[in-house]
Amino acid sequence: MDKNKKLLLLSAIFMICYTLFNIVSLLVTNSLITKDLVSNIINIFIISSSIIGIILFFKYSLTKNNIDNKRGIIIFFSILFLIYNVISGILGFVVSAYLNKKKKRELPKLEIEHNYKWYVYIIAFLISIGIIFGLSNYFTNKIEQIVSYIFIMAMMIFIFRKDLKRDFKYFKEYFREYNSYVFKMYGISLVVLLILSISIRLFTRIDTATNQKDLNDLIKVMPVITSFLTIIYAPITEELLFRGVFRKLFKNKYLFIILSGVLFGAAHVLDDFQSMQELLYILVYSSLGCFLAGIYYKTNNLFTNIYFHFIQNTISTIALLLISFLPNII
Repeated sequence: MDKNKKLLLLSAIFMICYTLFNIVSLLVTNSLITKDLVSNIINIFIISSSIIGIILFFKYSLTKNNIDNKRGIIIFFSILFLIYNVISGILGFVVSAYLNKKKKRELPKLEIEHNYKWYVYIIAFLISIGIIFGLSNYFTNKIEQIVSYIFIMAMMIFIFRKDLKRDFKYFKEYFREYNSYVFKMYGISLVVLLILSISIRLFTRIDTATNQKDLNDLIKVMPVITSFLTIIYAPITEELLFRGVFRKLFKNKYLFIILSGVLFGAAHVLDDFQSMQELLYILVYSSLGCFLAGIYYKTNNLFTNIYFHFIQNTISTIALLLISFLPNII
């Protein structure tokens, strides 16, 4: 049995343990069958899809045939597993990253193009940050806040329109190569972020940053708008702001990665932290920012970063929606 098949087998075994535990928990709490039709449908979907994924992973791990052509299915169930069981999902992503490795092309070597003077990017960044962390305090309703978000996004897309047009062309042509690289880096980053988050929780007894708590509360009140902001708006706008702008300004690899990562982390914590200990969560967000900066330095393709950020936020948002509206699911 080769390495990929062993990892799939491990993923399936971990998922079996989790699924059995989940079923027992639902039975004990009498939550497996409820009066809520939606909850029943989701419970059935989660359990049945997990069983299907487990069976397929077992089948692929024990077959003598090549599983390179099963990569799409493995990615799909890895995403599903990751929402409910981190270990199983990561193992699936690792396998998908290594499949077809010999047949993959090298990532295209793109160069950073300076379509505007350096100060244009700085002004755009300062305007955006000023609106987000300054003027937002004076907004009297959600409409004004949403309009400001749309303005920032439109401004950044306009400034980076030539970069986005070029990058999308290459991203589409080399999607398999970009996809493999992104999922590989996503798996690595997830492990690092989990270690940092767990360590901070054990040290401070603070479960999460206030920024995340606010998001948890907001998604219960406005699930559709909040999901749009986290899944669509944030990946595009934040990548253009923190990766696109800083890559135009700094040629040095480590200076770019550190500044981009630390400012990204600070922006997610400093706005509404409640205690000095909570500032340690800057390390978690900064680590994610550094991963994203490292990815952009290697590819010089904004869509690679937007894609990574999209996957990160989509999986987190789905998990958050399940926890918020169906607490017995996860």
